[in-house]
Amino acid sequence: MSKYQHTSMYCYPGTDVLINLFDVEDEQKLKELEKVYSLFRLAELRLQKPADPLNVKAYLAIHQYILQDVYPFAGELRQEMISKGSSSFAHPKHIETQLLKIFNELKSENYLKKLPRDQLIVRLAYFLSELNALHPFREGNGRCIREFARQLLLNAGYQLEWGKVLEPAEIINAFVDSFNKGNDRLERLLSEIITP
Repeated sequence: MSKYQHTSMYCYPGTDVLINLFDVEDEQKLKELEKVYSLFRLAELRLQKPADPLNVKAYLAIHQYILQDVYPFAGELRQEMISKGSSSFAHPKHIETQLLKIFNELKSENYLKKLPRDQLIVRLAYFLSELNALHPFREGNGRCIREFARQLLLNAGYQLEWGKVLEPAEIINAFVDSFNKGNDRLERLLSEIITP
């Protein structure tokens, strides 16, 4: 069963398997390939200097870089509605406008530079929750958000280590809560993994 609740223009006809550069129609095989290649690209990004400023163009470039080996839509805004569980994400016609709004707000806050740690955590949680609710890509939103946050904090003089979270479900649950309830859980999680 698909994690998305409708037939997708991004999938092979009659399947829930995303059209991919390997032309693999087996979902499990595709997930394995996606994991290997995206982990490799994320490791490469850790060796590179982050873009500064981390604007919309840089955000799209992060997504493109992470998934460039797997999906033809890497770095492109999605063109269809998607949902996971009971959460429906932004309508495609609003994505670009809302993404620009988020990044204009981030720019007006100087990309969180020179903020005390407690304020930084609150504002970071806000921006990450907004990006998650928008879900601008067809696949890879979580990875892109996490890498974006790592680079954003590096530019602001902090380290953000998602690897310190022992259970990946903790990250997912914090983002689900930020979508449905508020950012408290996400803020607590961030406070545990951000260091100067």
